[in-house]
Amino acid sequence: MSKELDHIYELDVEVSDLNEKSILKPYAYQNLIAKVAEKHLTKHNVHVQTTMKYNMTWALVSISYNILKPITGCQKLFATTWYSKRKGPYFRREVQFRNEKGEILFEGSTFSVILDLAKRTVYRKTEVPFLHFEPTETFTIDAKPTFKSKLNYQKIEQRKVQNSHMDLLGHVNNSRYGEFAYDGFTEEEREALLDYNRMEYYFQSELRRGETFSIHKGKAEDRLVIRGYNETRGCVSFEIVFNKTDKDKR
Repeated sequence: MSKELDHIYELDVEVSDLNEKSILKPYAYQNLIAKVAEKHLTKHNVHVQTTMKYNMTWALVSISYNILKPITGCQKLFATTWYSKRKGPYFRREVQFRNEKGEILFEGSTFSVILDLAKRTVYRKTEVPFLHFEPTETFTIDAKPTFKSKLNYQKIEQRKVQNSHMDLLGHVNNSRYGEFAYDGFTEEEREALLDYNRMEYYFQSELRRGETFSIHKGKAEDRLVIRGYNETRGCVSFEIVFNKTDKDKR
């Protein structure tokens, strides 16, 4: 069993994470997963400052999670995470969040690749030049690194990348994409927030300083998809899927 599972990370749900009905905003779930990943990488000295010594960095390509008990109100959370599988260039990691009673609130998987910063290409060699863990092949949910949709999309907004969107790697941090998607919710969709119990984030291409992007929305009976399209370079930047699923299908 991986030593990763020996570690439990404590996090707090803060006022800014909640909407006006005291319900955790969708992108706050994403941010909690990111905080655990950062704590974990720092603990094992494979954070961005270490990987950049090799001119590399971890690049997140997707996040999927199921919400078993929606988070409402400020509270303390306890998270565990472990590396579960590698297939091709994709490294899969699991994450699980519990409350003080030990109940699972939400759980999911992330897929990441190693990015060569000089070439701006995906690193595909078998060997990894920094510390890496043996996989614990226990999976929390059914998940995948890519997404395809046949929905019809409607353009609802156009925006420009601002200084505040940029991160250390010189592009829009993926955490901002969740914010952009939630900004596209109507009042009716916000009212139905608790109905969405599975969320998926797919990151396809960078957004850079000064670029223009648009927000598009596609709907089906059981899902809402928000797509970010890079108008400057003519490509999809991200897609975020909000699903309504039956408990026995999760």
